[in-house]
Amino acid sequence: MPTYRTPDVYVEEISVFPPSVAEVETAVPAFVGYTARATRTVNNDLRNVPTRITSLLEFETLFGGAPALQLERVDLDNASRFQSATLAATNTKYLYDSMRLFFDNGGGKAWITSVGDLDDAVDKTALIEGFKHVATVDEPTILLAPDAAGLGADDLAAVQVATLNQCGKLGDRVAVLDTRLAGNKLEHTTVVEELRNRIGINHLKYGAAYAPWLKLNYPKNVGYADVRGVLRKGGVAVTLASLSGDAGVVAIIQGLEQILVDQNGLAARIGNVSGSPATAISDAYGAAVLAYQGERSAGNLEDLFALVFRLAPMLDGMVAGATAFTHPGLRGDVTRAITNSFLPALRELIAIEREMDDKLGDDAGYTLQYTNTGALTLPAWATLFGAGAPAIPNPATAVTGATDAELLNSGLAHVQRIYAPLASALDAIDASLGAYRANAEANLLESFGTYRDIIRGVGSTLTACPPSGAIAGIYALVDNQRGVWKAPANVSLTGVIGPTYALDSDDTDSLNVDATAGKSVNAIRAFVGKGTLIWGARTLAGNDNEWRYISVRRFFNMVEESVKKSTYWAVFEPNDANTWVKVRGMIESYLTQKWREGALAGATTKDAFFVRCGLGTTMSSQDILEGRMYVEIGMAVVRPAEFIILKFYHKLQTS
Repeated sequence: MPTYRTPDVYVEEISVFPPSVAEVETAVPAFVGYTARATRTVNNDLRNVPTRITSLLEFETLFGGAPALQLERVDLDNASRFQSATLAATNTKYLYDSMRLFFDNGGGKAWITSVGDLDDAVDKTALIEGFKHVATVDEPTILLAPDAAGLGADDLAAVQVATLNQCGKLGDRVAVLDTRLAGNKLEHTTVVEELRNRIGINHLKYGAAYAPWLKLNYPKNVGYADVRGVLRKGGVAVTLASLSGDAGVVAIIQGLEQILVDQNGLAARIGNVSGSPATAISDAYGAAVLAYQGERSAGNLEDLFALVFRLAPMLDGMVAGATAFTHPGLRGDVTRAITNSFLPALRELIAIEREMDDKLGDDAGYTLQYTNTGALTLPAWATLFGAGAPAIPNPATAVTGATDAELLNSGLAHVQRIYAPLASALDAIDASLGAYRANAEANLLESFGTYRDIIRGVGSTLTACPPSGAIAGIYALVDNQRGVWKAPANVSLTGVIGPTYALDSDDTDSLNVDATAGKSVNAIRAFVGKGTLIWGARTLAGNDNEWRYISVRRFFNMVEESVKKSTYWAVFEPNDANTWVKVRGMIESYLTQKWREGALAGATTKDAFFVRCGLGTTMSSQDILEGRMYVEIGMAVVRPAEFIILKFYHKLQTS
């Protein structure tokens, strides 16, 4: 309290209301899996970095789109009409479709952790490591890894156990688990038993499992490259060109073949410049610049000059000799790029390198790199390399500096200036390749009805996806519309054709109630006239009277986390009745509001919950001496009416 010494009028504001509880989010999933990219600014800068998104568009911007569809075969009848498409077993990346299901079913915010590219094999160690990164983020309340469902039974269980362990350790999130894919009821029994036998008994109250998988009919990006080698007519392998007698159509197909050959060989050409087919030239260039900036040595600058000069043999191979592009239009585009962009730029760069080398001291240790391009076929290169190389300018004023270090830095600046337009020219070549392919695809679709029929048929072929993404969306939908205490069941799924196989009541019996270990698996069922519904609301602790229902588990998570975060103000406050009353009043006010909303059962608040805090009630004198303040909170959370039994009787006529 202030001490008053000077006569005056003083104003004091007295706090009489208790603090309030700010409620945390309840349906913010964290997806861990494989994506087409993981880039915000620099390539792969989002790899293993939990990233918050709010829409599918944002996901596609940061993490790319759907994986390429991999077909095993496309069957046509004897009249060349589409019959069926069989997807390859290698379609094991489900994160993108799970994100579509999440947003279609009511999801909003989500966290994404990309642990690898779509070309990488799904690996349990990578997924478990991804969840370790998720543990550093406080907001997620649901954990799921759709890609893990493509693993073997043991590896899938290892990932699921890791998610349950994280949920149990942090206590503020739940795990939504998938079974492995089953094609029928017999396999269904097997995959359910695999889950129950391998998942253990720890932290089951924090997990909920769902089966079977879902059949989807989302649009697919299908083109000639996807169907060219898998066509079967009457069971016999055929080419698309053999199905047409139109010379114009055959010419379009031949042009597409040329483009695909050129495109498929592009990675190897890039690897000759960047050092690896998997590394883009721009990434290799950026790495070389960073290497020089980290250690400003002549050797590191040599690497940078050498990388830029290696563009010449790469471009030369695209237009001349045995490795030239097969598509004439593409060859012409590259030839023009060489003439208009690369020849003048490399001519200037050679002059810069020669001037820099001439000015450097003998002990600088720099070796000219423009002489290492090897033999080139295109005659225009003769004006650059070998005897026709540009001379040192006179006067030589481009490279400046009083010391070797300053001269090297000046050389770097010139490389960066000259490379910028070359990078744009390389991008233009890549864009040209894509444009030729897109135009040829469009022409083929317009000109060839059989191809249109095949693409339409493959595009409408159903794909299977683990249900966890859709379930997370339903959690968000029910939380927003009804509240986290409402069981996320008896709700229809959007964006699905149905489950991969139908379950009846007898099948659901063994899923919902596991007499052996209580590991309930929530069924997804198709009902006539209703659609595909979630038909289960239990945790994996299905025989636990306290934690049987997922809605109860998630409500406790919400209240525990909300009250915990809202009680930090009391840390180091006096451990006396004034503080106890404030804490108790804050929590009681919050729970009263939940009772009014229907989350707590009871005719009065006294029946619905209790909050205890005080000396002789929850604490002893020794507790106070040791700095502990105990608050006990009990809640009668509403539980779902899982079994509704209607009893009918005969009544005797009485009048």
